[in-house]
Amino acid sequence: MVSPDTMGGVYVPNVELAAACVAITFVPLTHGVAGHLLHRDAQNSWRFWAPPFFTGGPRFMTFQGFSWAFFAVASLFLALAIGQQYVAKMAISVSAPRQLLTVSGCSALISEVLMVSSLFTYHRGRRLTRHRRGPSTGTQTIVEAGTKVTVAMCCALALAGTALLLVAHHFHTADPFARVAFASLALACFAVAVPVTHGLGGRLKWAISGSWSFYQPGRGGFRFVLLQTCGWASFALSVAGCAVLGAIVLRAVMRGGFGEGAEEMRTVAVVSWVAGGAGFLAQVFLASSLPLFRPSAAPGETTPAPAAAVKGSQASSDMRGFLQMLLVLHVIHAPHLLLLALIATVIAAAPSIAWGATAFAVLGAAYSPTFFGAPGSTGMRSWTAFQAWATRVVEDAARRWHGECRVVRDGEAWHFVGGKEEKENEKEGARRVIFGYHPHGLYPAAACWFHLMPQFASLFPSVPSPVTLGASVIFRVPILRDVAMWAGARNVSRSTFLKSLDERGAVVLCPGGQAELVEHVGGQADDTVTLCTRHKGFIKIAIEKRAHLVPVFCFGESQALKNLWKWKAAQRWTYKRLGFPMPFLAVGWKGCLPLPAPLPLSFVVGEPLAVPPPGPDGVAMEADVHRVCDEYYARIEDLFERYKSSSGFPHLRLALKHD
Repeated sequence: MVSPDTMGGVYVPNVELAAACVAITFVPLTHGVAGHLLHRDAQNSWRFWAPPFFTGGPRFMTFQGFSWAFFAVASLFLALAIGQQYVAKMAISVSAPRQLLTVSGCSALISEVLMVSSLFTYHRGRRLTRHRRGPSTGTQTIVEAGTKVTVAMCCALALAGTALLLVAHHFHTADPFARVAFASLALACFAVAVPVTHGLGGRLKWAISGSWSFYQPGRGGFRFVLLQTCGWASFALSVAGCAVLGAIVLRAVMRGGFGEGAEEMRTVAVVSWVAGGAGFLAQVFLASSLPLFRPSAAPGETTPAPAAAVKGSQASSDMRGFLQMLLVLHVIHAPHLLLLALIATVIAAAPSIAWGATAFAVLGAAYSPTFFGAPGSTGMRSWTAFQAWATRVVEDAARRWHGECRVVRDGEAWHFVGGKEEKENEKEGARRVIFGYHPHGLYPAAACWFHLMPQFASLFPSVPSPVTLGASVIFRVPILRDVAMWAGARNVSRSTFLKSLDERGAVVLCPGGQAELVEHVGGQADDTVTLCTRHKGFIKIAIEKRAHLVPVFCFGESQALKNLWKWKAAQRWTYKRLGFPMPFLAVGWKGCLPLPAPLPLSFVVGEPLAVPPPGPDGVAMEADVHRVCDEYYARIEDLFERYKSSSGFPHLRLALKHD
């Protein structure tokens, strides 16, 4: 028999208190220990205190956020229970400690289920140069174990929700807080268990075939569809029952009574049984339907689709592609407009200056943690899932808008990558590659995404996914910096350059820098492309790191945008003193909109240029730097002259500015 600890007439059984503490403790243990065991071999390394939250993917972030929210609720109610037990004459008593512990334990169970679900949806990372490959051994293990664990835990959660509804009116008839809390918790149990079983359980079960979708009406076979229909109907009935139960209790409280009438108690009992039973049946139906899902029809059962259906499908695909293109264009070229819209909304909606200042202070405080850890230098906010999404959509979006988007590999000297020479010299850094992207133009956004295109991966399969290095000012502007860091970009400081080259083996940078931005005129009427050649730091690093220099020339991007206010004197002055040329307002389409003009894009990737070894002290010699610089820009000129006509810009001419 368990002996209660009594104080002031209120008691908490030791076993219930210990069970609640254990349930809460399991959540961070699952996060740290299980996360490490599952993902210790992942590309996105797992750390207990600083997990790569923004690189785990949207599903992982969602599950983690809700899990820690319920963990906070569980901890709060545990503290209230302990306070009522061990703090004499507590000023506010919301409910008996037993009820508080029940709420705490169920919240911890919900948090645990969500935490486990987040581990199975964690984006382990992959090399984006490999766009199609079979699942790894680690992924297969997670998939096989994930289905069973997810379904089992969700069944336990649904059973807990049913128990909450069935026992509430028996043991807490005089406590309206307990009834409302238990009905809400039961609804939360069902709302987590049923969708997670269907969405995550099905996704894990059929992950390798890739045929599962959360919304797939009419697919999967007759038995699957029948069980799914019964499951979702039961789920809807359970949700309605929980809502009715909460309404009954709230109405009784508003009348001043606690709902102890016989008729009302019978209604509560019936609704509780119906809601609890329907919720558990929904879980059983959906869990049973997963093995019955048929990914595709049998070979003899396929029939040609009607012409009208095919036409409708193509129209739907075209509309989806169009909307996707608009999204990509605005994410790449107009993230700053979202910031301006947010500022304007706050100013317009604030009733006074004080309210506006308070709103900006709150937003600033909430956003400030994204600057911790110098993510612009370390790459800690690189989001692999965002890059994978860009890999899937950016090339199609660019083709839809620009009409043509191609990557051209010039020459046959790329055999050094992945060949015998690389294996012999890998220890000396022969695998390192520095892509010089030209021209800088007004807004070289394609430097962040041209290497994510499947074309690039197929032409350079052995080149590691490069890190784009950009000006430090990019990483100071909210929203713009977020998009850049999600895409894996980092600032172009020397220390970051060296670290990125060592970590990834390949980087992309614009050697012309913002000095070239000042010289840029742009627009379709401009027939001169100006390159500034005075920056030689990247050549020194190439020599000291024994990296290959690869010139990349983009036709079409610099002509697609122009500065609406071109004032070179002011731009040079602000660039030298503020670090960014002003005034700056990039426009392209229709001559006044921030989207680029729809001109064809061609990314011509030249042959890798081998560099001489550094001096005896490991430092590049000045004579070698100047010689390599001359050869490098000679290759740029050669690429420009040979490919400008086939790229659609035969009228362009190249000017090299050496001062």
